[in-house]
Amino acid sequence: MSSQIRWSSTSTWEEQLLSVRELTVHYGGYLALSEVSLEVGHREIVCVMGANGSGKSTLLNAVSGLVESSGEILFEGRLLQDVPTYERLALGLAHVLERRRLFPFLTVSENLLLGAYLPSMRSARAQSLERVESLFPILRDRRRQLAHSLSGGEQQQVAIARALMGNPRFLMLDEPFLGLSPKMVAEISRVIQSINQDGVTVLFNEQSVQQSLGLSDRGYILESGRVALAGASAELLADRRLHSIYMGLAGA
Repeated sequence: MSSQIRWSSTSTWEEQLLSVRELTVHYGGYLALSEVSLEVGHREIVCVMGANGSGKSTLLNAVSGLVESSGEILFEGRLLQDVPTYERLALGLAHVLERRRLFPFLTVSENLLLGAYLPSMRSARAQSLERVESLFPILRDRRRQLAHSLSGGEQQQVAIARALMGNPRFLMLDEPFLGLSPKMVAEISRVIQSINQDGVTVLFNEQSVQQSLGLSDRGYILESGRVALAGASAELLADRRLHSIYMGLAGA
């Protein structure tokens, strides 16, 4: 792979890229997150796990600015609460939402180019397109195909590639393996590892314990909107409390 198309990185960053402190989110009278604290270091892969309704997606949406929250969200030491979502993208923070959220009647190529819509990103669009198509070779063959006609796995590849078009330093993935075949799960896992090795920090949420902890450096387990467990992936896999939290959940 040519060094000219590697994702940008620098050794001068602070130790923690993302710090979430006592994050609380309400939906009307419903408490979705309660005083959640989380940290993601530079070049880490960190997973957030929990059953449906535990607050996984809400956490990522709060970091992106898609929902209102109290507490603190800091990106490279900068408070984000008053920063609009599009400006967070300009800071290097990208988010792949659950269930892909593509523009169904635009082509694959048009969807990808929208990932680099900010003026600061446009000059590097050709280079970024080369990079994402090297990660997902099938997208070259699907350039003119409408997004809604793709399989679920192909749509997930487009969604991740679109986020990478902005050359982010921090990538969030909301249930990236949802509904995918084992072969496609392995392919998406390969891509996550590849971009991480090129300097991109990754935070993702999932339900599958073995898959998530096998891919990540550390993990956080949410239960009813609170952090129930946190630690290194190997330690969490050996923690008997993890299995009680996930009792009856597929993948545990």
